Amino acid sequence: MKKLAYIISAVCLLCMFTSCQEELDNWYSETFEYSGRFVFKLMSEDMSDTYIDYEGYEIQIYNTAENIQNNVWIDDHGLIFPLKSKFVFTGNASSFKSVTEDFAQLPENIHSTEDVPSVVPTAAGQTYTEEEQWYIKAAILEGKILPKAATTPGGNQADSIYMKIRLYSGAATFTSYEVPVALRADPEVPEYAWKFTSAVPNPEMEETYVIGGYRYTGMPEDM
Repeated sequence: MKKLAYIISAVCLLCMFTSCQEELDNWYSETFEYSGRFVFKLMSEDMSDTYIDYEGYEIQIYNTAENIQNNVWIDDHGLIFPLKSKFVFTGNASSFKSVTEDFAQLPENIHSTEDVPSVVPTAAGQTYTEEEQWYIKAAILEGKILPKAATTPGGNQADSIYMKIRLYSGAATFTSYEVPVALRADPEVPEYAWKFTSAVPNPEMEETYVIGGYRYTGMPEDM
């Protein structure tokens, strides 16, 4: 499982974080049928192995600021992959997938692009390439959310979710910029920071998983 195996062990103490969050308000969302909190288990691509089995982890799906049909955020709050990225789907909630699997056209994963190099830049315009940057982008290969199709661990009925997700990793390049005066520790001393500028995927680092689960019910027996 490569990178994921190391992340899981580091976040076990945080597994209940998202379950404490308030329900998202999606009443006026163009993506209402997708949107919500989903308790999930994480499986291998062929579903023969289960890496996380309903251990309190959640993934959230919600509309973008533009509130466009089939455009959503998928967010695991940094607890598993980590993943927070926009997705553009074709189809509808009962059968959907990303409109493309082309790395160049996929939105970046915010958690990955904000994981900047530890090397401190000394001027603007410098570049630095991380050869192994994990989970830069992601695509949903197939997915479905079905009303009242799941029976929760507590025996309650809930909407089910199934998503096959491919995570792309590779080399990421960052470019330095001068930090605005208002954001510096000392306004009189120039500071520089990194921002993500480009990436090249490495096929050997691709990982594909299946997310399966149910919409959050709020019942303690279901967590």
